[in-house]
Amino acid sequence: MLSRLEKSILNYINNQKQYPVIAAIAAGLYSLIYTYDSNFTLVNSVSQFFVIVGIYIVIPVIVFVVSKQIVDRISFLKKYQTYLIPMLNASFFAFFLAGRIYGFHQRKILLLCIVVSVLIAMLLRKHYKKIIVLQYIVAIVAFVSLLPLLINFFTHSNQWMEQPDHISEVQFKTHPNIYVLQPDGYVNFSELGKGYYKHENSGFVRYLQEKNFKLYDDYRSNYASTILSNSSLFAMKHHYIKKDESRSGIFGARKIAAGENPIIPILKKNDYKTFLVLEYPYLLLNRPTILYDECNITDNEIPWLGMGAFKHQKELIKPLEETIQNNKATHNFYFVEKIAPSHIATQKRFSTGIDGERQIYLDKLEKANEWLVEIINMITENDPNSLIVITADHGGYVGMEYTKQIETKLTDRDLVYSAFSSALAIKWPNNTAPSYDKQLKTPVNLFRVLFTYLSEDETLLKHLEEDTSYSVVKKDAPTGIYKYIDKDGNVVFKKLED
Repeated sequence: MLSRLEKSILNYINNQKQYPVIAAIAAGLYSLIYTYDSNFTLVNSVSQFFVIVGIYIVIPVIVFVVSKQIVDRISFLKKYQTYLIPMLNASFFAFFLAGRIYGFHQRKILLLCIVVSVLIAMLLRKHYKKIIVLQYIVAIVAFVSLLPLLINFFTHSNQWMEQPDHISEVQFKTHPNIYVLQPDGYVNFSELGKGYYKHENSGFVRYLQEKNFKLYDDYRSNYASTILSNSSLFAMKHHYIKKDESRSGIFGARKIAAGENPIIPILKKNDYKTFLVLEYPYLLLNRPTILYDECNITDNEIPWLGMGAFKHQKELIKPLEETIQNNKATHNFYFVEKIAPSHIATQKRFSTGIDGERQIYLDKLEKANEWLVEIINMITENDPNSLIVITADHGGYVGMEYTKQIETKLTDRDLVYSAFSSALAIKWPNNTAPSYDKQLKTPVNLFRVLFTYLSEDETLLKHLEEDTSYSVVKKDAPTGIYKYIDKDGNVVFKKLED
């Protein structure tokens, strides 16, 4: 005996009604699920959900229903009734899917996919309902794959960010303006002259020393990507890239970057005004609530579907100077992110090879140096006794063909450090560094050391996190989270327990 579902499917296929709503939903449902499955951490806000449903479901439904009404009511169009729904279904399905795969800006590719799909739909119009059933089946299979991620998302907790001591109530004794400058992918100065970099950077190092910056050799990131590194930086805790989330990164990572972290409340309790200054909206792609007092990126400048993050560049230095001059009556904290020098190509298909990627990176490094000189000169002229921290989020990956190779088991010390080594230089107020600054080895402990300095409360140093570095590994070893560098700076390869 046939089940009720089987009977419903057969009834749908065999009767003469066209059911435009069913066809419209089928055209966009798989692409909607694919959007979440492939970019979940970029599109997981409530506002984005409504926009995505509107694009992939509501708009097709309106177009299908209205188009059918028009064709049904205009006599000379009635002869095309049997073509309408198959062609609309094929064109929308092809447009959405090709757009997600190749990008909606690839107009020629999109047009080609639509034309081919429509021609096929015209040839198979008598069987289009079977195709629609198949589209639903594909969508259901995709949803089953997505379901564990959804369950993890709705049940995950931010408990890992809870602090083990009284740091959230710490009181600062000094209140210099604080500038945290993050040049993306800037490898540590001590690593640049060796390994796969072999780059002469003494001119910029000399400039920093003349500006009374203290350079911290062998400083390295805890994680190998911007989002993962900044999550631990602002949480002052390790998240260990929880295995059940490793497909898409840490849930809530962009909320953490936008201010949902222990750092911003501590600063505000100590009468600091906080500023988030970004070159691109990359850290805000899933439209988190920004808890900084001010941000230079507006909602209108954030793309809705997790794409186009680096389309519109924001000027940083001149607007920052204006902000500094307009806020001289308050204590201020600035987090400034510059996407330079960045890193080598992310995927193999975009790589120019090991030597080519090295040269591209080093060219961008020189431009990053020029930018750093300009912004440091501006800050020191306007705010001479401030606390200025240059801290990169990860290394440049030079020596690899592309960054995703970090997900392949690596044992070469120079390759591992190429991904994790990151710059740290600090201009301390009055040019006097605290004696305990030797604790500055990785970003996870950076703010705890800074707050120790500002509060003169050295008990905060009792709860430093381990200076270890981690990455997801998927190739040449069982898939999982691996410790790549231990607390003493030794390269290891040890899988974390599930």
